[in-house]
Amino acid sequence: MGLESLGYHYSILSAILSSFLIVYSLYLRDKDYKKAEELFIFGVIFIGVSWGGIEWSLYLRGYNLFLLVTRPMFPLLCYFVATSAFIIYLSERYYRRRVWIIFAIAAILMSIIAVNCMNCLFE
Repeated sequence: MGLESLGYHYSILSAILSSFLIVYSLYLRDKDYKKAEELFIFGVIFIGVSWGGIEWSLYLRGYNLFLLVTRPMFPLLCYFVATSAFIIYLSERYYRRRVWIIFAIAAILMSIIAVNCMNCLFE
């Protein structure tokens, strides 16, 4: 198992666990709002880290994630659209708008860095 495969599996595991963390924050919301909001923010951060890990592991395998998303790769596109919609919906419904706006800005910055500096990544 190479480094790229290990990074890919950890990224998928991070996405699953961060989704559980976000769902747990919804159950905790009525009891302790402040703690629920903190758990939600950490869940969103871990989903962002998961996206970065997926991009990095695909790059190490020789794929450019941004070319794959612009092509009609339906499962990959659905994954990113669904997690984005999940975060935006929950942020608007239960928490504050600034959470998903910061998440979107961070995702855009990460994509700009990744597109312009593909050779800067650790191989």
